[in-house]
Amino acid sequence: MLKSILFLLFAVLVTGVNAGKADLDPSTKDYIRKTFYAGVESEAKAEELKEFIDKKFGKKLKSMDPFVVAYLGGTETLLAKHAINPFTKLDLLNSGLDKLAYALKKQPRSLEIRFMRFSILHFIPAILGHAKERDEDLAIVYELLLKKDYSELDKKTQTGLVKFLLESERLDKNQTAKMRALLK
Repeated sequence: MLKSILFLLFAVLVTGVNAGKADLDPSTKDYIRKTFYAGVESEAKAEELKEFIDKKFGKKLKSMDPFVVAYLGGTETLLAKHAINPFTKLDLLNSGLDKLAYALKKQPRSLEIRFMRFSILHFIPAILGHAKERDEDLAIVYELLLKKDYSELDKKTQTGLVKFLLESERLDKNQTAKMRALLK
């Protein structure tokens, strides 16, 4: 199920996203997105993306666009998923989540970044203690989707996000009804 959901999100994000900041060209954003979603199932693709970001943008987070920082963080969580050593897994997960938190400090109302972190936190065990952030992201993603603002992510992409939220079963009955209404 995870694979099919992430594949759907990949297809939607790659084909339906408006360009973000002017200083980050659309082809670079598309490459980052495509490689990230390929990295869900391929450790080699996740490593490729980390190397690409390191080479193209350097290693100083303060000089990076929040979009890049978020995808770098997301990539580290993918590398954690693929890692065998439990200590390496935890280190990569924490480092990736720290980068996502940093990106969200820079762009707290970014639907794409909020959703990325939510989707990652949705799948990690509750024992790791990130329920607060997951629930905060869910609330903000839900709120942003209700606004139907397509300036960051177009309608087709947001429809994919709505479907993911519904399948996550983390919404209450009222929220579920409002999300279903957005699909009509």
